[in-house]
Amino acid sequence: MPESKKLSHEPRSHPLIFLAAVAVAGIMIYPFIVPLILSVITAYVFNPIVKRLEVHTRSYHVALGILVIIIGLPIIFAVSYLSANAALFFQDIAGFGDKLKEVISAVSNAIAGIGFGTYTGYFLSAQDITSKIIAFAIRLASDFVKSIPFFLLEVVIYLYATYHFMRSGHKIIDFIKAYASTLPAEDEHFVSSILSGLKRGFDVLFLTYITTSLIITAASFVIYSVFGTPHAFLLALLTGLFGFLPVFGVWMVYVPVAAYMYYIGNVFAAAGIMVFGVVVLSVFIPFILQPYMGAKKTGVSALTILLGFFSGPIIFGAKGLLLGPILFVITETIIVEYMRYRISGHENAVLEAES
Repeated sequence: MPESKKLSHEPRSHPLIFLAAVAVAGIMIYPFIVPLILSVITAYVFNPIVKRLEVHTRSYHVALGILVIIIGLPIIFAVSYLSANAALFFQDIAGFGDKLKEVISAVSNAIAGIGFGTYTGYFLSAQDITSKIIAFAIRLASDFVKSIPFFLLEVVIYLYATYHFMRSGHKIIDFIKAYASTLPAEDEHFVSSILSGLKRGFDVLFLTYITTSLIITAASFVIYSVFGTPHAFLLALLTGLFGFLPVFGVWMVYVPVAAYMYYIGNVFAAAGIMVFGVVVLSVFIPFILQPYMGAKKTGVSALTILLGFFSGPIIFGAKGLLLGPILFVITETIIVEYMRYRISGHENAVLEAES
């Protein structure tokens, strides 16, 4: 009887009030989930740099403040640059659209003039597609300008959260591990699997998507500058952004750019941009470099990386760019780790029975 009474007073592993509090917290932070995830990744990646700066500044907080300022300044400059050039970019998009339509019409008339009028319908369709692409580009830029106040709020949250996670991240992880140690063996293994999956997910995001997006931006800026493309920096930013959006793709930037260079008579630049876009941006980076980097550095399946990156935006919208890979990697980690845990437990039980 005393034994049963003792068991009745044992605390439950996950009381309802605890799960309700976690659910409420998740709902409250969801609008800012992107800057929070980015702040965790930033803290995870740049923590070794802070420790090196601490040697020179002799203060961890001073080194941390310096790093946050260094991270924040480029973001502020980038927003200021895009805001200052937004109106000019709108004008160039509209003017380029008219020129591109003239090129398509001229090519269509030339094909009709040599007796292939049946195929001119393809160019008329291309003209309609061009109009939609230009309208989308203008709408995208307009939405960005309208969202600048909220974006600045996200930047503030990102910088503050980065400072917080760098300063207290190890305490948070130790606290979660201490809580996990109070759970039954399977629940403790489940929590450790989630932490392992988060670490892998952050590695995947940094090593594959964020890094390759930066690579796309840098490489595009070099190519656009070499071939004398107007607004090379802004177009490179758009190329990197569209490279981060699998629903659209980098071709929506480099194809119009190549068409414009062809229209102004620079055939060599147009050909060079097209070759670079197709071979490097559309084939090599997304289908070879990204999966290779993720699979080699994190031990995650290349298929998991591709599925997480492409399914995330479809399910969660823009936030899925970060949530998709993380959730997919966590899911794979939990499934694999749990199966290994059960297999290992079964093998140990068999060995004990045989002995």
